[in-house]
Amino acid sequence: MPKLDRYILREMVGPFVFGVGAFLIVLVSIDLLYDALRLIVRQGYPAGPVARIFLYRMPQTITLTLPMATMFGALMAIGRLSSDGEVEAMRAGGVSFLRLAAPVLMAGLLISGLSLALNEGVVPPANAASSRLMRELAQETVAGQHYLVLQLPNDEFPKILLVAERFDSETNTLSNVWIGEFRAGRYPEQYEFETGEWQGSKIIGHNVVHRTYAADGTFREESARRWEYEIGKAPWQVESMSKDPEEMTLAELRRDIGRTRLLPPPARKQLPQLVGYYNMRLALPWSALGFALIAAPLALRPKRTTTGVGLGISLAIILAYYIIFNTLRVVGEQGALPPALAAWLPNLILYGVALGLIIDASR
Repeated sequence: MPKLDRYILREMVGPFVFGVGAFLIVLVSIDLLYDALRLIVRQGYPAGPVARIFLYRMPQTITLTLPMATMFGALMAIGRLSSDGEVEAMRAGGVSFLRLAAPVLMAGLLISGLSLALNEGVVPPANAASSRLMRELAQETVAGQHYLVLQLPNDEFPKILLVAERFDSETNTLSNVWIGEFRAGRYPEQYEFETGEWQGSKIIGHNVVHRTYAADGTFREESARRWEYEIGKAPWQVESMSKDPEEMTLAELRRDIGRTRLLPPPARKQLPQLVGYYNMRLALPWSALGFALIAAPLALRPKRTTTGVGLGISLAIILAYYIIFNTLRVVGEQGALPPALAAWLPNLILYGVALGLIIDASR
């Protein structure tokens, strides 16, 4: 590696590590610490297990700080070189701004790759461990009501797929239930329950519509006020197999998206959220590259970039980015924009602004 690249990267390391710590303290204080205190004070959970839940959630929080710290590190490094006249001396010696920005670009790419690797290999199992511990502390599977998707067996070729708009694990009741039985990749047998009770390994459905499909696509339909369906699993067994999107790898999300797209419209209600979360998980790590590119030209100022000023500028730009990111994420989930475009558009805006600043700084 050329000496110039090593020199600039070495200048970035200290501020980057400081930025990770500073932004981590902010995020932990706002989110994780409050949740931990709530579990201890309101729920009465022991401090030891709550601390483990806290630690399991840390990888996800750290991945959020990496793009922020990248911007702060680049801003402080180039700002220090600029305020001490080193940038001016380098440019007088024939070093272009693009050449000065090259190691910052390299750092942004490396940190984006690191964020993506952490999001894929570390965050999902850590979040799953946190959820398991929460269930153990609550001494039940999952308290309250939530959306449920169940496939049996839980592998690539399920024979039964169940989708419930609402499942209450305290009373073992379901509402707006759709059940499909796989045969050769199709659903020749389909059931729709308005409500149901999960009793043992059976679901007692009410106001049921049963459709049997022929090979030519025609179907026979019958209705019943009550229907017993043998699902073969107890509720507690099903909950232990369910995963939140935050606990899934990208491969698992992609698999569930593909399966959900095969379902009829009444059973696809979770698809926009799955697709949106999948694209968000892909797009967010690459914001580190955009933040690094924006920071380099911003740091070329006559005034000295102090730590406080650097943090302030970083927070302002990061806040604007996340406002746009979360707004477009909601728009994408509502179907107003394609989910991939909604997830990547904030990065494209970031890259566009960075390109404009770099062109201006290169003149």
